[in-house]
Amino acid sequence: MQSVSAAYEVVQKWGSVSMNLNWRNYLHDFSKNNFGLSGSVDFRIAKGLSFNMGGSFSFVHDQLALVKGGATPEEILLRRRELETQYSYFTHFGLSYTFGSIYNNVVNPRFGGGGGNRMMISF
Repeated sequence: MQSVSAAYEVVQKWGSVSMNLNWRNYLHDFSKNNFGLSGSVDFRIAKGLSFNMGGSFSFVHDQLALVKGGATPEEILLRRRELETQYSYFTHFGLSYTFGSIYNNVVNPRFGGGGGNRMMISF
């Protein structure tokens, strides 16, 4: 499988915007491919408090390992079986609050990224 992706991100005082574009396909058959676009916007409301929203959309043409036959409602809800589809999408919005010291990742390296702890509430 080969893939190509491009990403763009802008960080300003008011918040940030990010976009990601990706494409992948199988070498033996170029008709087996997947093309996706995703993005997000993060608006700073107050110090540490942000409103965020975003989503993604993909055209799916690379499902080679589907099981023959139908899936039960339980398998669908628990995502134990992949269903045949030609697209996939996801959206989100919510609030996030960042708190703690900007040096928090120096004290405890388990907190990746830096800038304190982050609590997110998404709908």
